[in-house]
Formats: sequence, C-alpha cells, structure tokens
Amino acid sequence: MVDHQWTPLQKEVISGLSAGSITTLVVHPLDLLKVRLQLSATSAQKVHYGPSMVIKEVIRSSASTGHSVINELYRGLSINLFGNAIAWGVYFGLYGVTKELIYKSVTKPGQTQFKGVGNDHKMNSLIYLSAGASSGLMTAILTNPIWVIKTRIMSTSKGAQGAYTSMYNGVQQLLRTDGLQGLWKGLVPALFGVSQGALYFTVYDTLKQRKLRRKSQNGQDNHLTNLETIEITSLGKMISVTLVYPFQLLKSNLQSFKANEQKFKLFPLIKLIIANDGFVGLYKGLSANLLRAVPSTCITFCVYENLKHRL
Repeated sequence: MVDHQWTPLQKEVISGLSAGSITTLVVHPLDLLKVRLQLSATSAQKVHYGPSMVIKEVIRSSASTGHSVINELYRGLSINLFGNAIAWGVYFGLYGVTKELIYKSVTKPGQTQFKGVGNDHKMNSLIYLSAGASSGLMTAILTNPIWVIKTRIMSTSKGAQGAYTSMYNGVQQLLRTDGLQGLWKGLVPALFGVSQGALYFTVYDTLKQRKLRRKSQNGQDNHLTNLETIEITSLGKMISVTLVYPFQLLKSNLQSFKANEQKFKLFPLIKLIIANDGFVGLYKGLSANLLRAVPSTCITFCVYENLKHRL
C-alpha cells in the first residue's frame, strides 16, 4: 500500500486550517475580552475599564438572559472559528507559495530548482517580510467582512438590544443598515495591521532557520521541538503585536455598532481616543491582547509545525 503524498501547498493549507481551528477553540474567551477592552477606548467615561469589569458584565448578562457564563464567554465562537480557519488556511497557503515565487524571481537560472516549499533554508529575512506582507494584504481584503460581523457579535451579549443572533442574521442586519460598504469597515487600519503578520513571520522564520542550521551542523534532527517553537513564537509575537497594536484597536472600533451610530472616520477616531486617554488610549487592551496572542500563536505554530512535519 502506497502512502498518500501531500503536495507542499496541501500541507500548508491543511496545517494552517487545523492550527487556526484548534487555537480559536482554546483562546476564544480571551479574544472576547480583547475586543471589549478595545471598544472601551472610545468611551468618554473616566472609570478604569479593565478585564475584571468585562468579566463582571459577562456574569451579569448571563444571569439576566438565563445563559451560562460559558455560553457568554464563547459568544461568537462559530464565526471566530470560521474566520480564523479561513484566514490561517489562506494565509499559510499564500505565504508558502509567495515566498517560493519571490525566491525564484531573485535567484539566477540554474542556481536552484522550484520545488514548492523546499527552499526555506536558502531564504533571507527580506523574502520572509515581502511574502508575509503580500500574503497578509490579500488575506485581510478577503476576510474583512467576516471580522466586521465577528466584532459586532462579540461586542454585545446575547440579550442586548439589536445584537446579532447568528452569522446569517449579522450579514442580513449589516447589509440592511450599512449596505455593501459596511462589509469593508475598518479595512484601512486592517491593511496597515498586516505589518504585524509580516513582522512576526520575519522574526519567526529568521530565528527558525538559524536554529535549524545550528541543529543540522550538530548532526541533530532537522525539526523544531515544541519548546523551540514556543520560544521563537513568543518572542516574534510580542514584538510584532506591540509595534502595530494601535491598528488593531482602530479596526475594532471602526467595525463596531458604535461606529455606525456615531459615523466614525479614521482620523477623527484617532483624535477622539487621544482626547479621552492620551496616546496610551491607542494601546488599551494590549496586555489582554498579549495574554491571548502569545499562547494562541504558540498553539497555532506547534500544531502547524507538527502536522506539516507528519503529513
């Protein structure tokens, strides 16, 4: 019996889809916490709105609606699963192909053969950065409608007036109130926020290839251990998330229900946030985001690297 041979692109997509789905299931409550903290940046109230207040609101809303706290913490799970599975699958697939195409285009004929995703060890940080940026831009454009619906679902409790009851209901209401252009709210900061993924992959792949070269020189197995994956993933994520976090915050606020009510525009929104809390306001919820992003990315890449290695 001959084992099925997966193509490099199939490996990237299957690994990305699986990793994104598993990660979303584990860290969804932290994602909900992050979204609600980000949206508090446009509140004129001077009361400190932290994670404990979000949790208290979740408990209150679950009591008033008769739903369990777990149900409230996992509000929006279906669209988050759908969105992340699609986004990671598309991103990993595009990234794997794009970096090979870039590598091929800058390599002299006869110097290498194009074999899917087999030239990672010959690439440099600039190739990783270019591939990460271009793949991220395409993924952001394709998936933006999903994130608009997700933000609005996760920003409200099930019992809140006007809350979306499902993905389908969300699309219906959004098209009725905002029209087709509503599906692309927050796209501009989302496109700028792509630099986070590009920066992350640059750090991740650069450190990964250095470790693999060192292991190869020492006669070790040419594969990262889970601990090594977690180490370089954590470092890359902390650096990239912190540098571009304001774009994530702006995107969430532009996609919210409040944005529709108050007709937020990008630059007036920036002025409003700074007027409320100073420049620190642009980093509201950063600690919660790091608490979500670092372990979620570690899970994602541990699943991704192990699954791709076994396929």
